This record gives sequence, C-alpha cells and structure tokens, in this order.
Amino acid sequence: MQIRRALIVYNKPLYQLHIVEQKNPHYLRLLKTKHPTTRRWQEAQRQHQESLEGVKRTLQLLGVETHVLFRGHLKKIGKFDLVVTVGGDGTFLDISHYLTDQVLLGVNSAPIDSTGALCRARVETFLGILIDLITGKRRPLLVPRLKIRVNGKTLPHPALNEVLFANQSPAGTSRYLISLGKGWEEHKSSGVWVAGPTGSTAAIRSAGGRPMPLAKAAAQFAVRELFPEAGKAFKIRGGLLAKGKNLILYSKMRQGALFIDGNKISIPVNFGDKIEISADGKPLRAVL
Repeated sequence: MQIRRALIVYNKPLYQLHIVEQKNPHYLRLLKTKHPTTRRWQEAQRQHQESLEGVKRTLQLLGVETHVLFRGHLKKIGKFDLVVTVGGDGTFLDISHYLTDQVLLGVNSAPIDSTGALCRARVETFLGILIDLITGKRRPLLVPRLKIRVNGKTLPHPALNEVLFANQSPAGTSRYLISLGKGWEEHKSSGVWVAGPTGSTAAIRSAGGRPMPLAKAAAQFAVRELFPEAGKAFKIRGGLLAKGKNLILYSKMRQGALFIDGNKISIPVNFGDKIEISADGKPLRAVL
C-alpha cells in the first residue's frame, strides 16, 4: 500500500473541552473537589496529547504529507490514502461514515479511559503497523456495512457497527410490523438491533446475538424484550441476514427513530414509514 497523503482526525478529551477550552464552572467544581467521575481526566488528557503528537511525528518522519483536523470540524474527506483517527471507538465510527475508498486506521489515544475495540493501534505500535501496510505484510480488510432505506430512499450514513430501530424515548414502547420478505408479524418490544460484523460483539451480543467474522458479508438482527401476547406465536425474533436479504419494518410509532452507530446520528421515523436494512452497504477499507 502506498501512503502519500494522510489525514489525522482527532477527538478532544473531556478535560480539554470542559476545563482548558470552555472553563465550564460545573466541571471545574467537580475537578476541584476531586469528584470520582473526574479521577482519570488529567491522565487521559496526557495520554491523548502524547498519542496525537506521536502519530503526527511518525507520519512526517516517513515522508507522508500529513493533514490534521479536529473531529468536530470535519465536513467531508478528500483524496487521502490513509485516514487515522486519534481517539476511541466513537471517533472511529463517526469518521467511517465519511469514507468511500480511503483506508481507515484507529489509534486508541487514551487506553486508560477507552476500550478502543475498533482502534487496532496505539502510539507505540503505530509505526510498526504503518510499515506492515507499506510493505504489504498487512492489508486493509473490506468490512461490510449496513445499507438503510427509509420509504425507498437510501440514507447517506452506511452503518458500520449497528442500527437500532426504537421509540425516541427509552421508556416508550416500540410498535411495528416486521418481515423477512414472507409474512408479517406485529410486535411490541424495546426495539430491534441490526448489526454488521464489527458490531456483532457489542450491544447485539448482550441481546442474544453472536460474534461474526469481520469480513463476513452478512448482518444479524435481534428483537429486544419482545412483549408476550396471549395467542400469538412470534417467529421473527432474530437471526442472520445474508447479503441481498432485507429486514423490513413498518413503524407504528409517531415518534420512532433509527439510531446509527450510537446516539450521534438519529433519524426520525414517522407512523407508517417503511424501513429496509441489509448488509448491502459499500464495504469499508479498514485496518482491523
């Protein structure tokens, strides 16, 4: 793989945002009183800054034209060979929605405060991974993404991890019709998870799903907390969605929503709207 131009997209830790930049009185008070929720803030900030500087130095030492951008300022991504996220899984997922053919590599910038399941590099391993990519010892994976259609229109956000179809309120009942192409069932539940391979070890696993190989061209779904109704036998509770197969939902909620890869992207869904979800999204080229 040739790496001529690289874009670094970085996150800002809570300490940087609320203490250094905003000087928010509430967070300053929590930090001053050594509130237990702030005990890792300063160490996470230190680790993050060291990671960001280390990633920049490494790329520049290899002669790569390097551009740096804060995650909150990103509007689109141009012609880069490599996009490196410096943060955690949230940053990786957010940036994945902007990518078409670029290769994505995540650096877990503050391991003390982030799991970084999708971030396969740390600052100390970053150089080795780059060399493996350049020499061909390591190749990016083509990771399937979910395609989402609402009333026949494809959403511009291919989901990497998962989609949750549910009521906009966590306390609200999710009401819908569900089909796999043959016959319909009417459900009342807490919503429906649909996950791609990278999301198969996340929330859907807690709802009864199973881990899948990262390159498997398929998705899986799981109905959350299906309400039992007398005289009804439900068959569409969960399972595999092979490539080319749609899960179809008709909303029976006035305040439904699709939550894509977390809570940052929320698409309102109205009563009667048709949702189709499949594993047919454009694959992501990622180092995983």
